[in-house]
Amino acid sequence: MSPRNAPFESLPYAHACRRVDFDFIELRGSTQPPGLLLVVSGISPWTDLRVSLEPLTYEAVPEFWSIEVVGRLTASGLSGPVDFCAALRLGNMVGRRGIEIVGASRSEQKVLNGMLERRSSPARHG
Repeated sequence: MSPRNAPFESLPYAHACRRVDFDFIELRGSTQPPGLLLVVSGISPWTDLRVSLEPLTYEAVPEFWSIEVVGRLTASGLSGPVDFCAALRLGNMVGRRGIEIVGASRSEQKVLNGMLERRSSPARHG
């Protein structure tokens, strides 16, 4: 992070949130609003874990825009496997080559060059 984010960087970490692992990534086209929808799913070991997708911030567009899969315990951390699914409209949160989804023990990059070109090219009528 840059000096302009130094005040943010100096804040204490939240103890209720952690990166969590994911199993599947899907990119869906969206018409309302136009663009791409990122859908990430997996299995949580806690029944009261709420999962969200949290994009990092950048001053300049990176090669791959990192998006963290973050879980927050909302109660006592009751043990038990539960499916989760989290979604995020990408909008402008796309790097020069694509996105990187970051979980607890692994990350996965998705190259979006072709998808971005299709999304921005005008429709052709024959």
